[in-house]
Amino acid sequence: MILRYNISMIFDGKSALVIGGSGGIGAELSVLLAENGADVTIHGRSSEKISAVSDIILSKTGKTAGAVVYDFSSCNFSSMETSALKECAESADIICVCYGPFLQKSLHDMTCEDWYKTSLLNYSLPGFFVSTALKGMMSRKWGRILLFGGTGTSFRSEFRTNAAYAGAKTAVGTLVRSTAAVYAEYGITCNAVLPGFTRTEYISEEQAAVLSGKMPLGTMVSVQSIASAGLFLLSNPDLNGVLLPVDRGWMPCS
Repeated sequence: MILRYNISMIFDGKSALVIGGSGGIGAELSVLLAENGADVTIHGRSSEKISAVSDIILSKTGKTAGAVVYDFSSCNFSSMETSALKECAESADIICVCYGPFLQKSLHDMTCEDWYKTSLLNYSLPGFFVSTALKGMMSRKWGRILLFGGTGTSFRSEFRTNAAYAGAKTAVGTLVRSTAAVYAEYGITCNAVLPGFTRTEYISEEQAAVLSGKMPLGTMVSVQSIASAGLFLLSNPDLNGVLLPVDRGWMPCS
């Protein structure tokens, strides 16, 4: 017998915070969550981009989305402990951390600042939001956490030009599996999507041409494909601790 359930009923009345929800994968995921019943708060560093995504949500659902502007690029997190962003995370039923700047740089060219920013923004940042959200989720006996790894970071241990970034994204897998193992008894799931090279507005035409050539089928993955995979992980309560590659079976060149 096949069991079916309505995703919108699962998310109905649930609050979702999407970190990095004003562009790329995060914007698409924000819209999907809203379409499936969640009350979405969008984080971004540009109020204009947040408004653009909010307008799409309003047109599709008739509901307004929340907004919180916060810029991580300065790596000054001292103000976050009292910020509206932390308050949203504390009360969120669903939290998705889509933010994580890519760095491609050989190890011998890495500076102290490079190491600090890469590890802080790609591992410590999602870790902070997981820690912040857990207590509220534990008290409500329900929670959904979605993080994002990097291309190939579920199985590789060596990288030519992005070892620092890949190392941080590989650590996200440890965070996911640890959260899943410890907090499943509270009705909390934690999963991650590991996207292949994905076509977003942040990718130039020149970059897209190079990255497309590295992917099976010769095209980049769409944000719609990545976001729908994220929604799948969030909506199924039996999926916990999953590191889901969405990369068509990509393998690096030898």
